[in-house]
Amino acid sequence: MSENGRKPTFHIITYGCQMNVSDSERMEALLREQGFEPVEDMGEADLVLINTCSVREKPERKVLSLLGELRIIKQRRPELVVGLCGCMAQRVGPSLRERYPVVDLMVGTAEVERLPQLVQQVRDSRKPAFALSLPRTRAEALQMDRSGPRTPVTGKLKSFVPIIDGCDKACAFCIVPYTRGRERSRPLDDIVEEVQRLVDAGCKEVTLIGQNVNAYMMAEDGRHNGSRHFVRLLERLNEIPGLLRIRFTTNHPLDFRQEIIDAVADLPKVCEWIHLPVQAGDNNVLKRMRRGYTREHYLELIARIRERIPDCVITTDLMVGFPGETEEEFENTLSLVEQVRFDSAYMFAFSPRPGTPAASMSDQVPREVKQRRLKQLIDMQNAISIEKNSARLGLPMEVLVEGC
Repeated sequence: MSENGRKPTFHIITYGCQMNVSDSERMEALLREQGFEPVEDMGEADLVLINTCSVREKPERKVLSLLGELRIIKQRRPELVVGLCGCMAQRVGPSLRERYPVVDLMVGTAEVERLPQLVQQVRDSRKPAFALSLPRTRAEALQMDRSGPRTPVTGKLKSFVPIIDGCDKACAFCIVPYTRGRERSRPLDDIVEEVQRLVDAGCKEVTLIGQNVNAYMMAEDGRHNGSRHFVRLLERLNEIPGLLRIRFTTNHPLDFRQEIIDAVADLPKVCEWIHLPVQAGDNNVLKRMRRGYTREHYLELIARIRERIPDCVITTDLMVGFPGETEEEFENTLSLVEQVRFDSAYMFAFSPRPGTPAASMSDQVPREVKQRRLKQLIDMQNAISIEKNSARLGLPMEVLVEGC
């Protein structure tokens, strides 16, 4: 309880991916268990948590701006506790507090379960507390507690369900292996039980999430059984009464096997939607990115998907301006987009992340060139999306109505 006898309050601000949204939901559940109540206005909260993203520079700048606002609030209310969580906390660690002493606690991506303990420690001692350990080796990752119990929020029709955290791919541009560590999967029965609880609470659609869901249980199984474990998870969830829809993201072209395509085609509750990030359409760029596949490999995957699932919705991630990208290489990305005709895409300009190999590569593309290419790409994809959506006008569709 707060000093005046009322329940303590909290406010969570979330940036970034679906995994961060899920982590924030878990933080909320943990705080509610400790008697905290959420408030809409961060200026009225006893505890403000910022769950951060480091994938690109822009969300980090937003966080720094927000910390400036909180510094002003804390001058009026020194008892306010401010916490930095997620990938930015993991990346910069306590060094950020030297510049922003308004931060009282930091919770890394693998330490969410310790949040209540850290909050209580700060409230009791008024001294900063940090929990930023991260598995850096395969052995450490496999020794971690991966059960990750989560409390469902009742009344939600759709929920994110994490099944794997971390990534072993080490793409040249990506900060995720540095902020979330090695791959580690949750036990299958634990996931099934969580989805069952969500369905019992009214959920109709779940999205299985991870940096690479296709690698589910590969690390634990020595990567010997391909997609078998992931497909088995889809099969088990498909059997749950009352669950209407199953989605999953994100996929990786290297680990996206025929078994997964067949599961999407054959399991009635699995949505015919596949998010398959390509990043670039030029082989030289893909090689510099360390993606591990070629344009031809990716196009062959798309062909197999459309042969088995003709009406499948296919979306992707696309990056322009990777170091060294020439006009010809960029044109190859445009030609791939024209050839595949994605239903939609997340498109962005390369943002160097400190500590990644790409950040120190020579021949960085000028900002104005990146912005021009990005606009050209967005214009092309938007035209394709409009054309594909227009073709659906007048067709009967089953929809899930939210917010009633």
